[in-house]
Order: sequence, then C-alpha cells, then structure tokens
Amino acid sequence: MVWKSLTQTWHYLEKWAETKPQADALAFENERLSWGDFKRRSDLIAKALLAIGVSHGDRVAMLSAARTEFLTTFLASGKIGAMWLGLSPKFTLNELRYVIGDSQPTVLIALREFMGNDLSPLVKPLMKEFSCLKKVLVIGEPFEGAEDFHRFVYQERPERNEELSQRSTAVVDDDPTLLLYTSGSTGKPKGVVHTHKSIVENIKIEVKKFYFDEQSRALIHFPINHVAAVVELGFAAVLAGGFIFCMDRFDPGESLQAIQRERLTALGQVPAMFLLQFRDPQFAKTDFSSVKQFLWAGAAAPRLMVQVLSQIASKTGATLITGYGSTEVSGFVTYTEKGDNSDKLIHTVGKIAEPFELKIVGPDRLEVKDGDVGEVAVRGPFLMREYYNNPQATAQVMDSEGWYYTSDLGFKDSSGYVHLTGRASEMFKSGGENIYPREVEEVIESHDAVLFAAVIAVPDEVFQEVGWAFAMLQPGKEVTDEELRETCKTRLAKFKIPKRFFVRPLLPLLANGKIDKVALRAEVKEILAREQT
Repeated sequence: MVWKSLTQTWHYLEKWAETKPQADALAFENERLSWGDFKRRSDLIAKALLAIGVSHGDRVAMLSAARTEFLTTFLASGKIGAMWLGLSPKFTLNELRYVIGDSQPTVLIALREFMGNDLSPLVKPLMKEFSCLKKVLVIGEPFEGAEDFHRFVYQERPERNEELSQRSTAVVDDDPTLLLYTSGSTGKPKGVVHTHKSIVENIKIEVKKFYFDEQSRALIHFPINHVAAVVELGFAAVLAGGFIFCMDRFDPGESLQAIQRERLTALGQVPAMFLLQFRDPQFAKTDFSSVKQFLWAGAAAPRLMVQVLSQIASKTGATLITGYGSTEVSGFVTYTEKGDNSDKLIHTVGKIAEPFELKIVGPDRLEVKDGDVGEVAVRGPFLMREYYNNPQATAQVMDSEGWYYTSDLGFKDSSGYVHLTGRASEMFKSGGENIYPREVEEVIESHDAVLFAAVIAVPDEVFQEVGWAFAMLQPGKEVTDEELRETCKTRLAKFKIPKRFFVRPLLPLLANGKIDKVALRAEVKEILAREQT
C-alpha cells in the first residue's frame, strides 16, 4: 500500500485507521470521531471534491473555525493532490477578497454562522465576484447558490473509488498541500506554500521534542489559518496517533473545563491565553493532573506565567517547553529541553533541533560569532516551497543554498540557546546607537507589576528616533512611570531607556496573542499629532 511509506500527511490517517480504528481521534462539542470515522469522512470528502472537479494542484478554501471538518477536509485535499487553505471567520470582506483573489480556489467551504454572526453577507459577494469558485458548500443552513456541506459530501459515490485510488497514488511528497497566508503586518499577506514533505519532516521531529505519542490528548482553539492549528497541534496529533479536541474559539473558562473533562495531556497556547486563564475564577479549581506538556511560542513568556506553570508542574510532573518557528518553517524549529530552568524558558527559545541548522548572520549574510546580534537564518526540509504567486518575495528570504532568512534578530549564547531581540524591521537607531526593542521590553517586564511591554520607535528632532514604552499591568498591581524608568536605569545604557512610559491595564493584542504594535504605532501618531497642534 502506497501510504505505508508515511511520507505524506494523509498517510498517517490511513495508518491509525488500520491499526486502531475504534480509538478516539477527533472531537468537537458533542461530536466524536474514531480513527475509522475520521478516515471514512475524509475519503467521502475527497470523492466529493473529485465530483466537483477539483484537479491536482487546485486550492480548497475553508472559512471556518477549529472543528472536525477542518482536519477531515485538510487531509482529504492532500490525498487528491490539492492544496487546502484555511480562512478565519473573523476576516473582513476585503481581507477575504484579497486571499480568494490571490489563491483562486475551486471550492469554498464556509460556516453559515460564527459567534452569532451570519457569514452569508461575506460569502455571497465572493460567489459573485470570483468565477474560479465551482462550488460553495455551507456548514449549516445553505443559502441561494450554495449547497449543504454535509448533505453533499457524505454520499458514498462508489463510482469515484477508482479515481480516488489513482489520484492518491499520483501524489508525490513534494506536492503542495497547504496554503497559509501570513498576517501581513508589513504589507499584503503572503501565501506560504507547504508540501507534504516539509510538514511531515518537521513534525516527525516536533513530536519527539513535545513528547507526543498515541496517548497524547491535545486541545486546538487557534484559528485554522494559523500554523499552530493545522500543523503544530493538528497534524502533530495525527502523526503521533493521539486525540484532538477542537474548540471553535478561545474561551478561558471553557478551555479550563475541557482540560479537566477531556483529560487533556498537551496544552499549547500563546502566553496571553495562559494569562487570561490565570484570571478566570475556575483556574484555581482546575485539575491539571492529566497535563504532561505546557507549550508556548509566539511571544516571550512573562515571569509570572512561568512561575505559575512551574508550580503546577512541580506537583504533577509536567514539562514546560517553548521554542521558535514561523509559518514559513512549518512550525517550531528550536526547542527548550526538559529540565531547563526559568531563565532559559523566559529569555531564550531553546536550541535548533537536529538535524536542522541555524546560524546568526550580519547584514552581509555572513555568520557572526556567538553573543553578537544578527538575523536568524535556518535551513532544513521543513522550509516552505515558496510564497504563492510571489517569486520576488520568495527570492528575498531564501537563497540558493536553502537558507531562509527570517528577519528576526537574535544571538546564540555559548550553549547554543537562541535569544531573540526583535524583528529587523523594529530595530532603530537613536543618536547613532542600535536599539533592539525586545532587550528593553524584557527589562521592563522584569518589574513584578508588569505583564507585557512594547517599545515603539518614535521620530525625534535631536536623536533621529527614541523609544516610547507601553506597559501592561499585572492584575491588582500598580507602577509609576518613574519606577519603570529606575528599573531601566539599573540594567540599560542611558540611550536605551525609553523617553516616555505609558502604563495601561490592557494593551491591544493580535489573535495570535502578540502585542499589536501596529495599533500602538497608530496611537503614537495620534499622540504626536495632538501635541503638535
């Protein structure tokens, strides 16, 4: 059987459906699928896509949240050589127009309703504007021009069995299978193309580093257009043969209930999610005894978060793991190790996982010595094929030797651990001196009243640019501007100390849990405009 090579995403669904067909695989709300159910549904979807006329290399778009259909359609698309594309139901019509226009999908699968909002006003204009859409399928009550997803796909279609066999046999490891659009914080979103090989080769390493196995039970509440949902957690559980519990949104209280009710073993989140759970009244009563791994990435962890999770882990034996990666590298490529202390968990993102490669380079892309700040570059089979329809952007970040230049700045210490100092686009010069915002933010976050900090470069007549710092308070704590300034004076050169401090109970956050620096920059412009009038 072709799937036994285990070199493509859908191969692992075949493996577990054959070896443990009755075992739990996937759940959402009250719906539970065994591995046998998972494969049957995925195959029915694959045959339905063939009936629609989806060809090898076509795109299958899904406007949805994390639920059973997102993984069944993802693996079905890969089995017939198509590319699956996740879209967030929180996108605006213009955001959807851009992605649909760029990717030109053959099929759009959409929720009818999300968080009380009817999505048909978003989908109907897309149906009119994009002739590439051969079929629109709706999960929920269909509307004119669309069909009911479940009624359409869950037909046997025995006449398509031979075609499915032929199409799946024709798929090769280097075929594209996943298209994810980046957030586009510095311009229009770019479509990241991943192949079966890039996903499988990365996740084979990740499941070892995360200690995932057949007994693992993971929670997914990330948006399905995020690499964490599809790859880092979703496909990782499929490859390991574990169980996946889906939630269609992040809710602190409901996620805590799910941990206890479903006896989840792996909790992978961004720091902001952990902090919101800490604030929930249920947190102190939650039974975390089943959790074996607390995992995070996407932003630096505040000391409070690591302290609280460490206290839980000291009682349960759980492991705390963080790392570094991106959409372009199919998830994590660096990891901390079991037993690493709090300083490493707070201030580093671990070491590059063997056999992957990482180097820190200067502006000339030549490697710099340990301790020197430069751009993080990585190489390995995890790397995306390209940015979709964007060869110029691809050439800017990938060289002929297979290195990907991340635009993230950092340095390696003597033990090989990577310390991130910010994005290349965030570094600024003040009076001729380089300032790395992350270095300053870490100092501000070391104050016990601060959860998160963000440093923004602001134009200055004398120094060219200076830093303004925004600090988000810990619940129930207070701190003055002057106290934060004094904290900075003890650990930073004078030119690195922000010229102004803004202390807030909340800072704007992105869906991935990072501080929304675009919103803060807009606020800075407004402040400057007011002060100049």
